[in-house]
Amino acid sequence: MNLMTPPSPFQQPDVPEVLPRGPHGLDREVVLASQRGRLLVAFIDAAAERGYNNVTIADIVRGAGTAKRTFYDHFEDKQDCFVQAFVEGSSFLISDIVRAGDAADDPIERIEIVVRTYLQGLIAQPNFTRLFLNSPISAGPEVTQQWIQWVELLADGLVAWRKESRTQHPEVPELTRAQAVAAISAINELARIQMHHHGIEGIAEGVDEAVQLAKAFLTVDVSAF
Repeated sequence: MNLMTPPSPFQQPDVPEVLPRGPHGLDREVVLASQRGRLLVAFIDAAAERGYNNVTIADIVRGAGTAKRTFYDHFEDKQDCFVQAFVEGSSFLISDIVRAGDAADDPIERIEIVVRTYLQGLIAQPNFTRLFLNSPISAGPEVTQQWIQWVELLADGLVAWRKESRTQHPEVPELTRAQAVAAISAINELARIQMHHHGIEGIAEGVDEAVQLAKAFLTVDVSAF
């Protein structure tokens, strides 16, 4: 699969990753954005390598090349850093999914485009993906709540798309939020298991199967059972 790596969800494109040494004349907002981006990336890289519970604030600031006090200018603690990283990364994924889905009118084509866009987004950000798929339920209630909100937000988007599609394609069965949540959860679990066995490359190898799984989940008429 030939994929282009998208911009980082954690670093603004017009903000330098590394600040110039000495007097630079950059606005304070630019300095803070650069620091925050580096801290988020350092946290994600360290957590992906060693696991969330094994990462310390010292690890994060060392990876970001900042002082410990700089960390606390941006985050209350390690979990707050995780929550903000999760929100940034998942919002980036949602934006890509919505753009891709809005470009397709056919409901079945839309399923395929959305699933491929989502999985390609995971593949393109491997360290975030390891954290995103492996840690939400074990990293504390705030992160768990963010994960649930993300799944439900995406599910609501799928339900809204299906309702819109049925105006032109009434033969397509209705979709409930529970069905949409089940489909999203199945795709995430498949990606997690593939990643566990084969790394990020495993997710890439399973894209076609995930698309077929999503089509089956999202087009079955459960009222027939």
